[in-house]
Amino acid sequence: MSPRMSRRHRPSRRLSGTLTLAAVSLLATGVAAGTAHAAPAASAGSLPGTVFANRDLPRDRLASGAESGGSFTYWTIGTDRTPRLADGTVQVPSGTAPRSGWPIVVWAPSSRGIAERCAPSVRPVAADVDENRRWLTRGYAVVTPDYIGRGTPGAPAYFDTKTTTHNIIDAVRASRDVIPALSRRWVVVGEGQGAATAIELAQQATRLQGPTLDYRGSAASSVPVEFDTLVGNLGPSSGSMPSGVTADVLFTLSALRTSVPTLRLEPFLTDAGTTWLDRAATTCSDDLAREVAGLSLGSLFSKPLSENWELLNAVSGANMIPIKGFTRPVLLTQGLFDQNVVVPLSLRYLNDAQAADRHVTARTYLVVNQQQSDALSDNDIGSFVSRLLSR
Repeated sequence: MSPRMSRRHRPSRRLSGTLTLAAVSLLATGVAAGTAHAAPAASAGSLPGTVFANRDLPRDRLASGAESGGSFTYWTIGTDRTPRLADGTVQVPSGTAPRSGWPIVVWAPSSRGIAERCAPSVRPVAADVDENRRWLTRGYAVVTPDYIGRGTPGAPAYFDTKTTTHNIIDAVRASRDVIPALSRRWVVVGEGQGAATAIELAQQATRLQGPTLDYRGSAASSVPVEFDTLVGNLGPSSGSMPSGVTADVLFTLSALRTSVPTLRLEPFLTDAGTTWLDRAATTCSDDLAREVAGLSLGSLFSKPLSENWELLNAVSGANMIPIKGFTRPVLLTQGLFDQNVVVPLSLRYLNDAQAADRHVTARTYLVVNQQQSDALSDNDIGSFVSRLLSR
């Protein structure tokens, strides 16, 4: 699993709160509520960033510090680069918006699972609620995307940073139609899977966002680097990993088994492996991480995954994380007690990226537990975002 040194590391249609007739029909059949139904056919109105449907968030779904918010379904691009629907939420703080509108913080969450019911817009976990509260009380609007295939029909784009990059940009575009009092200025704060996308955005957002948005930078913590190498080295002799990493492996393989059936994973799996991949398809991340604690990954495989070249190509193509070529500032943070990444690989990535690109600042927290690390990271990220959005 030694890292490969290269340029990249692997791992205005205003709706005013109303729904189109087609959107009402879709919501009535349950798509926006996170149940599985066929997606509508793409049409001339399915340009990326176009709002398909939106509704107000009920008061009991608003985070502390929010004046109002909306849940919306929007058009974006899927893994096959064709139009797909995704869900997201947007919340704005109490008070009077600045003249230029509320600056936007995109919360790009870590793994929540691949089942539709695990989407943040459907089942926000404590971390999602806390992040929304934290940024709202600091005076920012907060956009939280679900990513493709979570909360809406279709296979999830799990750990496909190219696709989730488009999902986030399109969610920001759509949020400004849902709530007009939003600024052009936006940043991304990402963790885990969201961290990988936040880093990709620091390289691609200024090229992809168009003239209506002003991307300022990204903060990323718990960066899942070399994930393709980890997956490619799995086999009968593999041992146990941190529970969050094991859960991510299961989510990734389960999503690929669904979205790319030609990978033929079954010949590589034991009966236990098939059972765990089935379990990952229906279980959210917190629950799955608890269930797999101490699980030996070797028990899932009958032969090495390195023999499945189509799988290796699929994983490596979706998980490459850049170390340079950034157009905006990037803050990378990492604690030593993180159970969601392979910490030595993440630390090496931080060092490599900071050395390779002047836009990168890296922070490592040598403290006694993850709680202290999280507090220090939040303080650094808060100051970083304030500097970017105040200019």
